[in-house]
Amino acid sequence: MSSMGSTLGSEAASDTSTAVYDQEPFETFQARVLKLCQTVFGSLTSKETSVERLRGGGFNRIIGISIIAKDCATPKEYILRIPRFDAAQIEQDLAPLRLLHGRGELAVPELITFDTTSENALGSPYMIQRRLPGSDLFSIFPTMPHETRCALAQELGQVFSTLHTIRSNVAGNLRLSPSGESLMIQPFHSTEASAASAYSNQPSTQTTADMLCAALEYKKELSRANGSIDVLRADFFTSFITVAKEMSTLRILDQNDYCLCHLDLEPRNILVHNSSAKTPVISGILDWDSAIFGPLFMSCSPPMWLWAWDEEEDEDERLANDIPATFKQRQLKQLFEDAAGQVYARFAYTAQYRLGRRLARFAIDGLRSNEDFVDADLFLQEWADLRTALRKEAQMT
Repeated sequence: MSSMGSTLGSEAASDTSTAVYDQEPFETFQARVLKLCQTVFGSLTSKETSVERLRGGGFNRIIGISIIAKDCATPKEYILRIPRFDAAQIEQDLAPLRLLHGRGELAVPELITFDTTSENALGSPYMIQRRLPGSDLFSIFPTMPHETRCALAQELGQVFSTLHTIRSNVAGNLRLSPSGESLMIQPFHSTEASAASAYSNQPSTQTTADMLCAALEYKKELSRANGSIDVLRADFFTSFITVAKEMSTLRILDQNDYCLCHLDLEPRNILVHNSSAKTPVISGILDWDSAIFGPLFMSCSPPMWLWAWDEEEDEDERLANDIPATFKQRQLKQLFEDAAGQVYARFAYTAQYRLGRRLARFAIDGLRSNEDFVDADLFLQEWADLRTALRKEAQMT
């Protein structure tokens, strides 16, 4: 388990980010931020406004803003997020927050304002969110009392259960419409703006198998267009399409329900109150820019860290349903499962849906690194073994 990628961490980030991302140094950039604050929050003196550099991620530069209002004893805290590369990314970041605004079951950042253009004091697109209280769970969990962990397990299970109820009629990435007024879903099989459809929570008519095949076929054609340099990648997508069809024949992909999936719901992106006596324990969930609408089983990846915490090792999902070693660990797992509900119970632990999650990630993310190619080889072999076992099981019943 790794804490890399945390949005909120130490207040003094490394100077290497300036060089790596070719960004303006904070020492001069903060003057732009202060000027933006004057525009957003009204006329303020230097004593009423302070900014701080926070650890950003690979896609966003993060600045903390504190406003000391004359009629308020405590500062109002905000987070300024500036995309590092693609300006269009901010529309992807904004859309989930728009979707979840007002849903009290999920502690998400409140959006204050945004600008998708560069016509502002920063000279860049940005968004400002209200800063959520608390510390990242990755830092807190090792010393968290068991009673607090139990409350956390129940709350996290409720988060999973809530995500399963937020549905869409199509799978895809969330986007804002060109006007910024409505939510759109961009299907995984196309990046053309004309392919996007207005968000609707009506029942879907497209099966998961058809959706995955369309996305995989799209990735395959993109690879083929690159010619001989991408033959291996195209071959993998051909194999993935075969797997999707085989899974469909075995009725693994016969659902057509798509729910909201937070694809990075890890301790680094969960904020908790600093006091162990405070409830609720979870004070915020961050990094919704990874959220998509996907098959129900994609939102059922077991949070093994909750009952099998290990800072040094990556989690092996094949072991997720092993009986935990201690009573306290078993209690945490049970509390979480009870709160997560029936959808989680159906899709979390069986090998076919574990592999379904991996296939869906190949369809959505593609093959982007040497590690992905190695993982693709392992996936195909594991599926071949499971397919044989499932077919034998079907013949015996």
